Amino acid sequence: MATEKFLFPHHQKTKLKKLCFLLFLFSSFVHSDENIVIVISLDGLRFDYLERTETEAFSYITKAGARASSLVPVYQSSTFPTHVTMATGVTPDLHGILHNSFYDKERGSFSYSPDASWIQSEPVWSIVENQDIKTATYFWVGSETDWRETSISYSKAPFNGRISEKEKLDQILEWLDMDIDLRPRLIMSWWHGTDSVAHQKGATHPDVFKQLNKQDKILFQLIEEITRRNIWDKVTLLVVSDHGMSDVSNFINLKEILKLNSIDARISTGPAVAHIFLDKKEELKRAISSLQENQHLSVWSKEDLPKEFNMFNETRTGDVIVTTSIPNMLVTRSNSNPPIGMHGYNPKENKHMHGIFLAYGNKVANKRLQKVHQLDITPTILDLLNLDVPEYMQGKIIELQ
Repeated sequence: MATEKFLFPHHQKTKLKKLCFLLFLFSSFVHSDENIVIVISLDGLRFDYLERTETEAFSYITKAGARASSLVPVYQSSTFPTHVTMATGVTPDLHGILHNSFYDKERGSFSYSPDASWIQSEPVWSIVENQDIKTATYFWVGSETDWRETSISYSKAPFNGRISEKEKLDQILEWLDMDIDLRPRLIMSWWHGTDSVAHQKGATHPDVFKQLNKQDKILFQLIEEITRRNIWDKVTLLVVSDHGMSDVSNFINLKEILKLNSIDARISTGPAVAHIFLDKKEELKRAISSLQENQHLSVWSKEDLPKEFNMFNETRTGDVIVTTSIPNMLVTRSNSNPPIGMHGYNPKENKHMHGIFLAYGNKVANKRLQKVHQLDITPTILDLLNLDVPEYMQGKIIELQ
């Protein structure tokens, strides 16, 4: 910030006026030095991918910043519930986004909706905006509309998967170059990562690492541009992923199982977890028994669902809940071109679901961390912005210094 416009006017002669001016000057510089947090999420980047190929950005951060052994996702470990957890600091049963698509007995079907009103716990950008701090999002799940009448200062919408990371990079730099009174202090952006390639070709196909190198190149450009602006003393960069990836080969059609047993139901399915809403509640025991005949399925009633799954939501959890593990995948129809790579599975049982966590910049020491949890992301963001962490949040502040 240029200081010339704050020089003492010649007519100010009293000590009181000079004192008031000095206080104003001090507060202006304090404001200019307040931290900016940038969060980049790379879709589907498994915790061990960074060891399998040479990188620039990731290696740079590892050598100079902080890196966790892995980032533990919530269950289901899929894009929508994980991103919303990283933005709310609570598990899916509380924020309500159980999967990329689900059924609500009161509202109906949710499928990749941009409508933030589906989120039942306050997102971090809303918390920050309500502290009179500007925020910016570029395709973070749930950020395309206002949350309970709180607007994001700069939100890119609608989602467009064809937009490149280069375009996102240019926009992030534009936000950083804004005048201090307009500049956002929290910037969150979703990047393509390696998710799509891994789904199509498998979790460790060579093309996954070619895609990783492309993402790494853009991330390094971001690091270089921030360095060129000489603002690392006021910028903290967090690099995360929403989940990992594993290979699948056995597809279990739940719709066929129920049909063979003449059970009518609405099935809301993900690759690893399905919620079944029965037309006739009296068929509960028969539905459970029919599904349990498949050795690859674990089946619970809503009342018996394990607490540690964090999936019990009054209107969005099915009468029957079905889970499976790698290499199985739940489906409701046949697919002539099924995926080879998949996620969504219980991260406590399958470490391949774990993602990455790296940090660099202001308030970050060069250190290695043990595994951290996605619940810790929002508390850490708030702490980096010198804001209080609400007591209801389930995570903790990651010790970066």
